[in-house]
Amino acid sequence: MPDKLIAQPAATTATAAPSPKTTRGVINKSYLDEVQAARKVAAAAVQKDHVAGLAGVECDPGLAPAIVTLADEIDVALGQLTGTRAAKKTATVEEASARGALLAVLQPIQTAAKRTFAEDQSTLREAYGIGRGLSGETLASVLTLARGVLARLTPGEGGKPPVDKLPGITADKGIAELADAISRYGAKDAAQGGQKTVAAATLEQIEIDIAKLADLRRQVQLAADQAWPWRTPGVVTIRKSFLLPPTRPLNE
Repeated sequence: MPDKLIAQPAATTATAAPSPKTTRGVINKSYLDEVQAARKVAAAAVQKDHVAGLAGVECDPGLAPAIVTLADEIDVALGQLTGTRAAKKTATVEEASARGALLAVLQPIQTAAKRTFAEDQSTLREAYGIGRGLSGETLASVLTLARGVLARLTPGEGGKPPVDKLPGITADKGIAELADAISRYGAKDAAQGGQKTVAAATLEQIEIDIAKLADLRRQVQLAADQAWPWRTPGVVTIRKSFLLPPTRPLNE
């Protein structure tokens, strides 16, 4: 029966496991280190000179192939995560541009609202985002405001007059432009939200698979630790190939 153990960070002969907070590019460095360590251990397990020793301690021969398969899957997922995050960065740039364009459509309407509502009518001014500093808000926030503004300026069902009538803002000038901008830039906001969802799901699966990989890697390491105890003469090179410390048991 193969060992059943709880996943632990990759062990090496020289350095401690890296901090999960350390990153290489957009990928957590500890994920890359675990994949690399697991591949090395799997490669050592299938070496001709090591097969018999592992069999002698009843190490499951299916562990090494399972490590390679899972490591390959993680590599693919890490590549997808990199691509998704790159797309997210592009979407963020596009979001800033879309927000600016939407604010450009809103600005004349806000000016008309300032003309209509005095400074002591703060509630009505707030409905148009006057004084809010919208350039520092997200596209989603600006879209929410824009939809509220459009609702105030658009006639209701049955020909019901709009809530507000602003000077110089008509169905053809201002209102139609605002409706078009909301439709156009709302799609960009939805696209960015989709990128975030994909990235989060991919990262969640990677974290699950990394834990599984660490478990498989450690099962092989402990079997090798048993097959070639550190006090036995002439086993230093073998132990190093399994990323085992040469002068002490694993994790002692």
